[in-house]
Amino acid sequence: MAEKQVILTIENVRIKEYDNMNVTVERYEEVYNQKEKKTENKWRFKGYSKGILSALLFIQRNELLIDKNTVSDLKAHLKQVKDSNNRLIESVGELE
Repeated sequence: MAEKQVILTIENVRIKEYDNMNVTVERYEEVYNQKEKKTENKWRFKGYSKGILSALLFIQRNELLIDKNTVSDLKAHLKQVKDSNNRLIESVGELE
């Protein structure tokens, strides 16, 4: 089976081709591997979307570009949301 094409990568999140009608959203994150008893970084499936715009909205709604480990208060969270939205807008501009 051939590897699916990555359509767009925004930092630690990517949109990947699934089939001719859907795309998947994946996030690169730290995961605990129970077999090997260690943590490792890998791409984790987050969901399906019907297209690129839908996938971008999915990323925004689920706050996949926000590092929740660095958020300590509402002001910091709002700043990260603003930065996340700016990165999404920039990535749409790159598609044109």
